Amino acid sequence: MLRDISLKNYRMFKDFQIDGLARVNLLVGPNNSGKTSLLEAIHLLMSPDDLVDTLDEILGYRGQIILADSRITNQPKELFYQIQPLFYNHILESESTLSIVSKKDYWLTLMILYNPSLDEYEQFKNANFGINEITGSSNLVWLRDKEDLRTIYLAKVNKKGAASTSFTKHSTESENYEQNHYLVKNKPSILMTSQRLRFDNIAEMWDEIALTPKEDKVVKALQILEPDVERFTLTRGQTAASSILVKLRGRDNPISLGSMGEGMTQILNLIMAAVMAENGVLLVDEIETGLYYDVQADMWRLLIEIAQELNIQIFATTHSWDCVRGFAQALSEAPESDVGKLFRLSWRGELIRAIDYPAEQLEKAVEYGIEVR
Repeated sequence: MLRDISLKNYRMFKDFQIDGLARVNLLVGPNNSGKTSLLEAIHLLMSPDDLVDTLDEILGYRGQIILADSRITNQPKELFYQIQPLFYNHILESESTLSIVSKKDYWLTLMILYNPSLDEYEQFKNANFGINEITGSSNLVWLRDKEDLRTIYLAKVNKKGAASTSFTKHSTESENYEQNHYLVKNKPSILMTSQRLRFDNIAEMWDEIALTPKEDKVVKALQILEPDVERFTLTRGQTAASSILVKLRGRDNPISLGSMGEGMTQILNLIMAAVMAENGVLLVDEIETGLYYDVQADMWRLLIEIAQELNIQIFATTHSWDCVRGFAQALSEAPESDVGKLFRLSWRGELIRAIDYPAEQLEKAVEYGIEVR
């Protein structure tokens, strides 16, 4: 579980630290305070997937993947990542470096180096490639350290700050890595943007959830909004909404989930992602989307229960006071009050800082109507 994270030169974070992270973390703050960017940074650090898949998620959501014009490049059309926006203030200069680091419990590091100097090269010269690969055909180094595993990706960034999606990968690991750091290497990291999951994502998850105890968790979540839900299934419908069928108590025929309102679809997305993140991290942007105010506490109670049972760490953002109040109520009822914490991100001059509210402080703030968003 992440206990801390530090960001340097990443998006709007010039120099940022957050410590004392809990199992369930709710991030609040005004617009443009870095909440979504922090979720993305954690996903970049924790995701065990191939780098290209992770960048597809993060940059694709922001519209920062471009298609090169073959008339200009005289090459077949190719996708490029806009790397420049990942750096602080969108500034990409010679020897620019950004880092995302966690130091407690186990060491996790992600560094992106643009035109690294020879001194910087000394940090990773033991990797299985030569310096000519950096100073020659590549000028972007993506370095990921997870305890005894080091993965390095090389790419070429053009003058407009865009990198080809064709990364070259190199890895080195010690002989005892698999034995000693299995959970670090294999932690899943699931990022849910405000667009939520596509139906093909849900269908893929369903293959692993169906007829397991995890299916019961999903049904329990749907019962928060509709107590008569008995079970659900996926079929080959004409649309995503018609492909998810729900069986209600007292009815002979199932009905489509899409006919039951946006909230049902949202909570299905949320809980399916949660149970799939076992032994890993679930990151949810605007977690309250589509959910009525009076079910927020029930949602948080179930998420806290799932997080503890399946060893999941949750990070979520919200702008909703009802979501904050529901979170505080769920924490006050939890057997272990330190299972969750609220963090408020805000600007202090040119830096973003995090103020933490443990369960007891958050409960008092809600009771007296103290604004924490």
